[in-house]
Amino acid sequence: MASSSSLSNGGRGHQEPLVPVPERRRLRVYAFDPLSSRLSAARSAGEFLTVSVPMEPLERGPAGRLVQVVDYHPPTGTWFWPIDLDDPNVAHTDGLRPSETDPRTHQQVVYAVASSVIERFERFLGRRFRWSHQDRLVLVPHAFEGRNAFFDPTRKAVLFGYFTSVETSGPTLPGQRIFTCLSTDIIAHEVTHALVHRMRRHFISPTNPDVLAWHEAFADLVALFHHFAFESVVRDAVASSRGDLTRATGLFDLAREFGLSVGRGAALRNAIERLRPESGPSSDPSEKRPSFSEVVEPHERGAVFVSAVFDAFVTSYTRSIEDLLRIATDGTGILPQGHLHPDLVTRVTREAVVTADRYLGMVVRSFDYLPVVDVTFSDVLRAIVTSDRDLYPDDDAGLRGTLVEAFRRQGIYPDDVASLADDSLAWPSAPRSLVASEAVRAELGALVGQHAMELQPAGARVSGDAPASAKGEGDRLARALSAWVHDREVAMALGLEPQPNGSDKDRTFPIEVKGQHASFRRAQDGQPQPEIVIQLLQRRKDLEARVPGAGASAPVYAGTTVVMTMRGEVRYVIAKPLPAADVTDPTESGLTGRAGGYRLRVLDVGEMRLRRMIETIEADERSSVTSMWSNASPGTTFQRLHLFEGGQG
Repeated sequence: MASSSSLSNGGRGHQEPLVPVPERRRLRVYAFDPLSSRLSAARSAGEFLTVSVPMEPLERGPAGRLVQVVDYHPPTGTWFWPIDLDDPNVAHTDGLRPSETDPRTHQQVVYAVASSVIERFERFLGRRFRWSHQDRLVLVPHAFEGRNAFFDPTRKAVLFGYFTSVETSGPTLPGQRIFTCLSTDIIAHEVTHALVHRMRRHFISPTNPDVLAWHEAFADLVALFHHFAFESVVRDAVASSRGDLTRATGLFDLAREFGLSVGRGAALRNAIERLRPESGPSSDPSEKRPSFSEVVEPHERGAVFVSAVFDAFVTSYTRSIEDLLRIATDGTGILPQGHLHPDLVTRVTREAVVTADRYLGMVVRSFDYLPVVDVTFSDVLRAIVTSDRDLYPDDDAGLRGTLVEAFRRQGIYPDDVASLADDSLAWPSAPRSLVASEAVRAELGALVGQHAMELQPAGARVSGDAPASAKGEGDRLARALSAWVHDREVAMALGLEPQPNGSDKDRTFPIEVKGQHASFRRAQDGQPQPEIVIQLLQRRKDLEARVPGAGASAPVYAGTTVVMTMRGEVRYVIAKPLPAADVTDPTESGLTGRAGGYRLRVLDVGEMRLRRMIETIEADERSSVTSMWSNASPGTTFQRLHLFEGGQG
């Protein structure tokens, strides 16, 4: 037994025990937005919700490793006093009480929600997120007066507007000041745009109708599934709807206060509106809802994708609680009148939260399996199936099949597949002969080790730039990858244009290594599954004369995502090719059998892709909604889209 002196803290020669740093920080936010809080959207949780985010050292603002809040008001040139979330009086009370009249609480809300969204991305992707050049995402809560909020890639900032409510806005006070920075949905939506732009920078170029629609759909999905991060909200929805979440008020609404305040009379969007019988096509042919193939506007087209995902979620959730309902009703499955038993509410709530988390994870993880450019919803569906099948090959709950069927019901079909079975939908495996060079394989271990070290708890990580050694290792890997992909045979196998023989500089097409990272996703057996993901980009100046408006401000790109093992064995080649500069027989370069057939198919796909790009851009230039191909900087894309959405476009 230890002596009394060994338990002493104050004696001579004894060192005071260290107090562990908390791993989490709790911060209060509104229940979705101030209006929802006033209407008690989360009655069991009270007026506010509490967000739990990783603990990290913060500067005033607040400013942390990935997020920096800058509360400057350009119209008046005013700097609002920055909040100090490390102040004991603030930290001990779960942050300040949110108030529409206190700018410091606005700063608290945007930091909390942004940090929560980023953390979920890190968990699903299996790696620590970082902005380019170790920058931080800037959040400006009071950037301008206007019915808008948007991510500006040129400033690497999310700018939130404020506006005056219209008189026909229902529960809001006519003339009331509405702050978009207090809407959990809007914050999550805009931060997701920033995250997508970091992972796939060229998804901002509308080379087909799905590109911007996917940006909007994914941002909506993250914002809506973020509701399920608050168990108290889901519990209240389960109790009030008696387990039928399709009848739960507010749970599937996006930005309700904003929608009401701009005179829409309802939330900005609803995830399950297309699933409700009362909102289906009427008997009047003139009122028939347009099919997916007929919808072009990015928000409307993206909404069909969102509806499909939530259709699958509702189906899977309903299936998951059938046994609970049978137990609670002596096998009938028919609930009696009255309130549900609290224990049943708890269990059903847990099933809803777990199912929502599983579906959001399926979509987020698919990003590593998406092409670098010109994404389509077909690509997204195939990426979801591939990434999920790799982790959960058995799919005991049937989530993948349910999702594919939901897409089919919404009219979203994958391209170039023989059936809707997993084996057909998944990306085809790369030729077994395609292996990274020895120089690349020698550097992969350093990349894996560096990214594995970053997975330690947030409180134990050091803020700031990566060590110089890590930067050097990353440069060596990039150089080795560049040499490998410029090999003629490798380039053709990756769906890219090989460098011509000879010294014709006008016909060279350099391949850029735009990104390389290691991910550690947790598989069905509980073990981490490490993978290496490489992004390659190739500008094709020789084709830009064929594309309206293309040039220096709007280049034409081919791109390829390469997924490989830690040993450098290529698993998937997800290519977006373009027509060959000089159509040659693949056998002339030694590509025979499967590899040669793949090259021939790439040539055909590249020609079809270029034709579709030209058709899309010509149609886009005639549109007053999204004509952004040649005459707008990247920073205006989301601003213009969201202005139109808010009724000002």
